[in-house]
Amino acid sequence: MRTTHFITATLVATATFLASAPARAEAVFSWGVTAEENTTGVRNYLDGFEDGSFTSGGVQSVTSGGVNATVNAWADPVAGMFKSVTTAQIAGGTAPSNIAESYARLDIYDTVNVSGPGSTANLTITLDYDTVFAGLGLSPFPKTEPWHFMQVDSSRGVWVDYKTANPAFDPSAACTGSGESLFCPNEAIEFFTINDSVSKDLFREWAIGGPAGVYGNGDVNDGRYTGQVTLSMLVPTNVDINLNFQFHTNARCFNLADCALSADASHSDYMGIALDSGYSFTSANGYQYLGVPAAIPEPSTVLLMLAGLVAMGGVVRRRAA
Repeated sequence: MRTTHFITATLVATATFLASAPARAEAVFSWGVTAEENTTGVRNYLDGFEDGSFTSGGVQSVTSGGVNATVNAWADPVAGMFKSVTTAQIAGGTAPSNIAESYARLDIYDTVNVSGPGSTANLTITLDYDTVFAGLGLSPFPKTEPWHFMQVDSSRGVWVDYKTANPAFDPSAACTGSGESLFCPNEAIEFFTINDSVSKDLFREWAIGGPAGVYGNGDVNDGRYTGQVTLSMLVPTNVDINLNFQFHTNARCFNLADCALSADASHSDYMGIALDSGYSFTSANGYQYLGVPAAIPEPSTVLLMLAGLVAMGGVVRRRAA
């Protein structure tokens, strides 16, 4: 499992450059499946690139002989949710040359503006995940193609940036040189650009090769992986803050004769934004980023609660009598 967190500050020398890069506000949902039975030459593909529907429309599947790939994905970017299940299967192959691939992806580009009583606020972004992998494992066999591998991936990340004025800016100051030798003194820089990001990758690849005949990349195995990654920043109020969320799930069987992979992220992913008390934000997309929804009690728990309330009511009535 790979968690990465970066923060950098870059410099912008002129306001003209800032005006040439307007904020982007949209969400793009896409998916695709591939089934290639190359031993027979039967190949089928299906994909969807939607900007507004945010669903694969149920389970989408392609089959070519003994090769099958499926995807079922849906999202609610307003609330902050992305769910997906991808599978790739190859059965009964006579040679390790068949391919099954499935993926789902959500990209959100948004701009938020924080308001409140102060000039700065603590912004916290959470990404909650819950993914189950199955079918990982590869036995050595003689290579017949440059690449033979199986791969699963469930990844998510958020990238944040905003611009803030340089209090030392002097309009009469100038940069010198050009290209790699360009130098701008601090007073010639009108705006600072602050960047931060965090991501979590759940990834595993098994491939044919190496001294042992099989080698692996990544650090997940069959099983369930849950958790939360958090990005916290002190941000200015009444300033546009650019957000880019990315989510991706895939299952791939590449140049194999037998393979049965699945990446089940149907309980993932949730995006949340929290601020200090008294502060709020507006989204250019109109999104709310609610995070993990509140747990709904099991029916048996609700019945027990109701029974307890009835019993308490009887005690109160007896005491009143």
